[in-house]
Amino acid sequence: MQIIVFTLDDQYYSLDSSRVEEISRQIPSTMVPNAPAGVEGLINLRGNVVPLMNLAKLLHRKEDQCYNNIVIVQKEDEKIGILVHEVKEVLKIDESQIEEVSAKAGTGIVGIIQLGDKLVNHIDLDRIL
Repeated sequence: MQIIVFTLDDQYYSLDSSRVEEISRQIPSTMVPNAPAGVEGLINLRGNVVPLMNLAKLLHRKEDQCYNNIVIVQKEDEKIGILVHEVKEVLKIDESQIEEVSAKAGTGIVGIIQLGDKLVNHIDLDRIL
């Protein structure tokens, strides 16, 4: 299994790279009035309108941080942009390295991965998007 490791504030997170279309630098977004919580706005990705989600809000983390990257993921037949602080690396791991945790409702964190001296929260996108 291949994962993408990124940061939000000072915490490490990962997700399965099979859902990732691309990683982009920050793209200007357009706010959407009355949008659901977590929706930061819309971006124009090469002529396609893509919703931009604030992962920190979806994970119930503080939001006063600088976002440098957007991870474009595929959910069913729709592309979704996810704001992250910084993409650190793409790694191939064995699924047995993911220590399952009982996820709190709505967090989407389904496991912990030990990478050297770092603990990485593994996210299931289907649980939070």
